[in-house]
Amino acid sequence: MKCPKCRGRMFSEKYYDFVRSFYAWKCTCCGEVLDSTILSNRARNRNMYIG
Repeated sequence: MKCPKCRGRMFSEKYYDFVRSFYAWKCTCCGEVLDSTILSNRARNRNMYIG
């Protein structure tokens, strides 16, 4: 997977919340972190700005 921010290489990493654990993609170059919640929020915000 390539980073949408810098086109660097991303890898899967396990993160821990207070209640659960989840996997997200992390970029080796810029440190961008993406998971399903982040992607859905960005898509929702993008639709709000467009119309």
